[in-house]
Amino acid sequence: MRFLMTSAAKDLRRRLADWPGLVLWLGIPLFIGTLMTLAFGGDNATPKAHVLLADEDASLVGGFLGGASSGGGGDYVDIERVSTEEGRRRMDEGEASALVILPQGLTDAMLNDTPATITLVTNPAQRILPEIVRVGLDMFVEAVFYLQRILGEPLRAFFGSRPQGQDVFADASVATLATSINQQLRLLESIVLPPVLSLETASGESRSAPGGIDFATLLLPSVLFMSLLFIGRGFSDDLWVERRQGTLRRAVIAPHDAAWFLGGKLAAGAIFMAAVSLAGLLITIPAASVPLWRVPGALVWCTFSGTALISLFLVLQFLASTARGANIVTTMVLFPMMMIGGSFFPFEMMPGWMAAIGRLTPNGQGVTQLKALLLGPVDVTSLTAATAAIGLPAVALFFISARLVRGRFAAGV
Repeated sequence: MRFLMTSAAKDLRRRLADWPGLVLWLGIPLFIGTLMTLAFGGDNATPKAHVLLADEDASLVGGFLGGASSGGGGDYVDIERVSTEEGRRRMDEGEASALVILPQGLTDAMLNDTPATITLVTNPAQRILPEIVRVGLDMFVEAVFYLQRILGEPLRAFFGSRPQGQDVFADASVATLATSINQQLRLLESIVLPPVLSLETASGESRSAPGGIDFATLLLPSVLFMSLLFIGRGFSDDLWVERRQGTLRRAVIAPHDAAWFLGGKLAAGAIFMAAVSLAGLLITIPAASVPLWRVPGALVWCTFSGTALISLFLVLQFLASTARGANIVTTMVLFPMMMIGGSFFPFEMMPGWMAAIGRLTPNGQGVTQLKALLLGPVDVTSLTAATAAIGLPAVALFFISARLVRGRFAAGV
């Protein structure tokens, strides 16, 4: 126990000395939350970004992007197909938030992993909505990059197998592609994805808060968990710093189990989680008119959930052989978790199918229960189930990390 306390005190001192990192952990979520609040306003109205799409390639990509404004996506963006000349003319007249031009040959470039340039023209008279379009387009490009790395070969083989002069593919080609995709997904599931968590929720739970709550109030719990995700990743990244400095080797060869060393990191992380959560909750009290008696339970829940996130990111560090590789792995998990787990957009404003998936993620369950603790009635059964779904995998992941840190990870120092 003394070794655990010493390890925790050491990590606390190191983190307090790294004040720029603390500012980033807290500042980035607050900045994003402020932008989202400004973009969508303080009431229930949801402004849309009017996007002109000029598809010179007449491609599948254009069809995919053009369909983004249908269904749930239409709550945030309105995409209109135009020619390039018309799009530039209308942008000159300030009729849209942005113009996206897909060049000829884009589909072939994506399939063959060759360069292609997607042109984005934004309206200088608008600030927030064009930036949302730019960020969304950046995310699309990143998604295409990783799709190319994972399924590039099967896709090239599939599109190259279409019989000449026909618009349909052979059954064997379709079956081969489906098999390749399934194999890649199975490989990713065993390497990158976190353990599968399941949670049964009562109907209507996503709207447990009163209907009159505005966007900014709904976003406060989401932004708080975004901070906890950044802190969880930051504490796990510290393993590579200690590995490089040699303190990790000294810790694991000490006459103590490696679990005490990692336990010190979790303890220090829990203290930071509690401090950040308390600051966020104190902001929530006046902003959302939350009764003071709800804060202690919410504080305990945020600290518990945030500490569990540290265990998740600790395991992800061992999937890479270098600090840079670990950064890529954790980034590939962090941002999708934030996007689908209710940290960028409240579940109440997401399509139903996406919100249902997002609530199964660790941070999604955390956000859902935090909203119930702060804004609505608490379902004890759901809270207990979420506690088990978050806590039990976190304990298992912690002991897996304790075995790995003494073996393969520290051995390479």
